[in-house]
Parts: sequence; C-alpha cells; structure tokens
Amino acid sequence: MPSLKLKRRGPDGIAIEDRIHRFLIGNFAGYTVETGNILGYWKDGRGEEHYGEHRLFRVAFTGKDRVAVLEAFLAAVAAEIGERSIYLETGEDAWLIYPDDGA
Repeated sequence: MPSLKLKRRGPDGIAIEDRIHRFLIGNFAGYTVETGNILGYWKDGRGEEHYGEHRLFRVAFTGKDRVAVLEAFLAAVAAEIGERSIYLETGEDAWLIYPDDGA
C-alpha cells in the first residue's frame, strides 16, 4: 500500500490506515506490517515510469473464500485513495486489484 496515502482520511473522518487495521483485525484476526525500504517501480499506460514507497501488509487465510473478501476491500480502498491498482500476492500467485467503480 502506498505509505503516504495511508494517512489520508476518508469521508467518515477515519484514516485509511485505521480502516485497514479494523478490516484486517475484524476479518482475519491479525496481521503483520512491514515498513522501511519497501519501494515500488512501475510503468503506466503511456510507458512513463513511476516510483512509490509502500507498507507491506500480510494476513493468513483459513480458506480460499477469504481471498474474495480481501479483494473486495482492496478495490474499495483503491477507489478511496485514488490508486489505479493495488498489488495482491497469495502464495505463488500475484495480480492487481482495480478500484471498485461503485457498481
């Protein structure tokens, strides 16, 4: 997750990092966070290179059905913070979660 955007507050006044904490504790009963030198580089649709500093959140799944719950939450967060996508990794698989358009 982009570290600078985690301090932003949503329309309800709750900081994004607090919303993530509540969701992960409520749905997965715990999580870990890595901070420090977690850097990301990527190209946009026009081929321009970008850079960002991130926090890495990790949760344990008790079943594959929990992945869909996390995907839906990340899509909502992406929309709220204006991210074009959020990187998600489970085991050996990795993919991008795109913002929820509210439909």
